[in-house]
Amino acid sequence: MNISLLSRHQNLVSLIAACLSLSISLSFGLGQLKDWQEISWLDILGEGSIALLSLFWLFFILISRPPGRVTTGLVLGLSCFMFSALLDLFDEFVHYQAAAAGLSLIESIPAGIGMLVMSYALWHWHQEQLALNRQLCRREANMREHGQIDFITQLYRADYMRGQIDMQLRTKDDSPFSIMMLDIDNFDRFNRQFGPQEGDRLLREISELILMNLRTTDLACRYAGDRFILLLPGTDLTLANELAQDIRQAISHLAFKPYEQASPIFHSMTIATEVARAGDAVDSIISRVNRRLDDSKQHA
Repeated sequence: MNISLLSRHQNLVSLIAACLSLSISLSFGLGQLKDWQEISWLDILGEGSIALLSLFWLFFILISRPPGRVTTGLVLGLSCFMFSALLDLFDEFVHYQAAAAGLSLIESIPAGIGMLVMSYALWHWHQEQLALNRQLCRREANMREHGQIDFITQLYRADYMRGQIDMQLRTKDDSPFSIMMLDIDNFDRFNRQFGPQEGDRLLREISELILMNLRTTDLACRYAGDRFILLLPGTDLTLANELAQDIRQAISHLAFKPYEQASPIFHSMTIATEVARAGDAVDSIISRVNRRLDDSKQHA
């Protein structure tokens, strides 16, 4: 539960408050209170439960999701449904005058509109989950060794990568595989200027961007500090360099905004690739791509 997310949904919170206020104003402003003997408490229990649960659902959406199209659609649709539920609840307490009798007839209309909006939002939520699942497959390379996951980036650590490279080297087929090493340029200076918390957030965003540009068979791990290592099965050096270029361009367009700073900061990455050779060991191929990366940074 992340209550702090509520501060990022001020417009949606205002929308929910407006729906509550409008339903109360319409019902009690246009109607007259019933006598206690006329009130059906069983109906109030059922209709009140629907309205209250709608409000709970809205609360949990707002503390569970960041701002975005899906969140807005879910809240907008559920707010319309809650508005109808409140009108349905409040008319158990009031008699409407002849001029306002139509209010009870149209109370189901917002609910229908809300269901349509929520259906649209749920479809986009489904597409969002499919994208997240694809990233999860890329991240885990079809294996779940959660004890070896880096806390900051949620990628696997270097030890896990060493085991996966060793497995590739032991396979009997002749298909090539490549190793890619990536390093964020001027990351130390960024860390000093904006602090380690913002540095960690930058590492997380870059790791997600790397994952989005990988295939389902590839594996990305955090090697050390601001350095990442990628395993690219069935990939020769030419294709590896093409993938490196795609990642480099994606990172260069990342408009990262440090906390309380309006203008974005753009970053670049130094990337080196190496293809596995006959007789390679894990340390030899990692050492080779590390040296190539260091040489590239020195001559940049």
